[in-house]
Amino acid sequence: ATRYNVPGTVTIPYYDDAASDITMGYAQEFTALTSTTGTFQNVTLQGFLAGVLTLVSKSLINNAQFDVLGFIVNKMAENIGIWLEGEVFNGFQSPNISGITGLTTATQVMNLASATVITSDELIELQEMIPDAYQSNCIWMMNKATRTAIRKLKDGQQNYLLNVNATTRWGYDLFGKPVYTSDKIGTLATGGTANVNKPLIWYADLSGLALKVSENWDIQVLREKFADQHAIGVLSYMEVDSKIENQQKIACLKTKGNT
Repeated sequence: ATRYNVPGTVTIPYYDDAASDITMGYAQEFTALTSTTGTFQNVTLQGFLAGVLTLVSKSLINNAQFDVLGFIVNKMAENIGIWLEGEVFNGFQSPNISGITGLTTATQVMNLASATVITSDELIELQEMIPDAYQSNCIWMMNKATRTAIRKLKDGQQNYLLNVNATTRWGYDLFGKPVYTSDKIGTLATGGTANVNKPLIWYADLSGLALKVSENWDIQVLREKFADQHAIGVLSYMEVDSKIENQQKIACLKTKGNT
């Protein structure tokens, strides 16, 4: 994502040419030109506070044969990253609390024709939703179960579409682009369960996603606060927001519920 490490509310301007744009055309002498232009819009990033607290037994720390506190600190850091990943993919919706919207406002969206099957043609259509100017840094993002389904797809010559590629970070590419997986992304409907209109695959240049961090996560060890419970507290807060700042760089394939 495009990261903004600034405090307060940040307004990011962008040029919207979806409805109209600057248009070149033929002209005649002594005839005034007609103005054509797009419009300037903006994305506003706030700061949503999130926190986590874990208590660790002093007896466990004293009697363990390994660094329990260090393990808890590392595990908390890992889960903070997993939490933020889920918020970016799925957003947060509550009648009483505001939160990150992340990728949920994507406008370049297509739906599967089937609730349980994905086709190579649909993958091609999804990839083609991104303009060629933004294709160079695009990646695929999906659940591991979806990747498994795609690994079984073959072309007309019985060649698998998803290729093993040792030069990509996670070892696979699809139509020339790396494939990333996340448990925070939905899967195809199985066992009669309908995942209606849920994001299934993202194809994107993630620089089109803005991430503002007002307060970076900082893990603190509280040794005195919970002394009367014979425990040590491990605490962390962060203040963050994320929204799409360039819709043309983000595309999504959504599921279809069973009928």
